[in-house]
Formats: sequence, structure tokens, C-alpha cells
Amino acid sequence: MYDWIGAGAAVAVGLFAGQVDFHNDEPQAAVLVLLVLGSMLGFARPRQAWRWGIIAALGIPATYLIGRALGYKPVYWPQPNICATLIAIIPALIGAYAGVLARKVFGRKRIARCDGNDAT
Repeated sequence: MYDWIGAGAAVAVGLFAGQVDFHNDEPQAAVLVLLVLGSMLGFARPRQAWRWGIIAALGIPATYLIGRALGYKPVYWPQPNICATLIAIIPALIGAYAGVLARKVFGRKRIARCDGNDAT
């Protein structure tokens, strides 16, 4: 059930990163969005970090395609073609797995289960 919430959040992150990239002529802002918000997704749902990274990264080409279909012009069209935006998968996955690492480092300690049969 919670996978839909994670997928929806990843789509929102991807579309936000796409809007940032659509209105800028440099990709650094969109990369920062993918790194920071992708790490939050990875921290929240570490088991599916690869999924959140890929979904978020696909928001950038989706934004360009939707914008073009609706008649909007980006500040700078990706060169050499729209497939160049797929390189966003790299920072999105780095961000997602950075969130997984942060959860493992800063996550709460698991309490050992006590079943009452202590051998000590």
C-alpha cells in the first residue's frame, strides 16, 4: 500500500526537477533537486531506492515532452536530443542511495527481541 505513496512522491520529485530544468539553461539546479529530494525518498523507503531514483529521473524527459506537447518552449532544449536527459538517472540514484546510507548510519537502533530464554 505504501508503495503508491512512494511512487507518487517520486513522480512529484521528478516533475519538480523537470520544471527546474525546463526553466534553466544549466543542469546543476535540477541535479541538486534530484540529489536532495531523492535522498529523502531513499531515507523514507530504503528497500525500493532504485525504483524511486529511476522514477524521479524520468520526470525530466517527461516534463520536456509534456511541455512540448502543450506548446511551451524551454529555456534551452537538451542537446543533442531528448535522450540526453536520461543521464539524470545517475544523480537520482546517487541521491536515493545516499538516503539509504543516511538511514543506516543515523537510523534508530533495533531493540533486541527478548523471548525470556536467556542462556546467560
